[in-house]
Amino acid sequence: MGRGAFLFALTNLFTIQRWNNRPALVRFTEADNAFNTFFLNAIYRLDIGSPLEPALRWRFSRELPKVVLSDISLQLKERIERFSPSVWKEVADRAINDLKSIADWEFVELFFDKDVSQEPYDRLADLYISYLEAYENGKLFDYNQPLMELREKVLNLSSDFENQYYEVARYVWIPLLNLTSMVRWNRTHRNVRTSVSGHSFVVLTIAYAIAKLTEFDRIEEVILRAMLHDFPEAFTGDVITPTKKKVPGLDKLVSEVEREMVSEWINGHPKVSVLNKYLDYCVEPFDGDAGLIVRTADYFASLLECGLELYSGNKLEVFRTSFFSFKKLIKETSPIDVSDWIDEIEALILR
Repeated sequence: MGRGAFLFALTNLFTIQRWNNRPALVRFTEADNAFNTFFLNAIYRLDIGSPLEPALRWRFSRELPKVVLSDISLQLKERIERFSPSVWKEVADRAINDLKSIADWEFVELFFDKDVSQEPYDRLADLYISYLEAYENGKLFDYNQPLMELREKVLNLSSDFENQYYEVARYVWIPLLNLTSMVRWNRTHRNVRTSVSGHSFVVLTIAYAIAKLTEFDRIEEVILRAMLHDFPEAFTGDVITPTKKKVPGLDKLVSEVEREMVSEWINGHPKVSVLNKYLDYCVEPFDGDAGLIVRTADYFASLLECGLELYSGNKLEVFRTSFFSFKKLIKETSPIDVSDWIDEIEALILR
């Protein structure tokens, strides 16, 4: 059915470098940008009580076509749109049709609406995260042109660039940049670097797919648990499970420290304090039925990363061993049978 191939194609988002025609202090991938933008957008929406699913579906409509398209620089896109304002919608529609040649229509259409809704704060989140990426790299290199263009785009939506939305964006950016800078499998040679933020977007995507396929009725909880499942690492770093198990009780102590550090950050800004309601999702993201879906997605995203290393020619045994360990864990955990998905990925990487 191609569902495994479709999910494996998500790993292309790890390899598409943003701002690739410029020197950079920090290299942001499309997966990084997708997660960071959605996280900021979620803060905006939670603050006013809006659901998160429309924002996530809009993110999918923006990001998943890039699995087959790669990225288009802001400057090129701006100039082409002057000649043909509708061109990018046509390009995206054709890319979605290309995705439907990989997987069945039912699966692909889980992620897309023909007329996906978009609120002004959705677009602001998109622009502010891009602006902050450019701002980071502009500390050393010349990013004046994209910074100017992004500022103008914001001003077309709002008469004030440095408004309440930008203030929240700057506050949220600090932990998001930490997650983008954190390399997964840090002790091990990687052919394709993946960050915690990039991994988190893939977890969001897979968790959403499983929730929709199982007709799970608490989709907002699944989205929040997936979004927050690795968020404490922005403050504590990555404490791997074997380390937590070295001394009895250390894992519980780490959880208490995570709760304290995340809570301090949440309460440091009034617009972010809405996350207090979901603090348990940060510390115990895999609890309950919704947590089981997110746990499965987390294992699956890790399996994809191992598969990507094997596919790219990485001969380290840890990735082969881990691939089959995650395969076993997924089959024991998943609320639906995903054996065909994994078998398809296995055939791709071990051929």
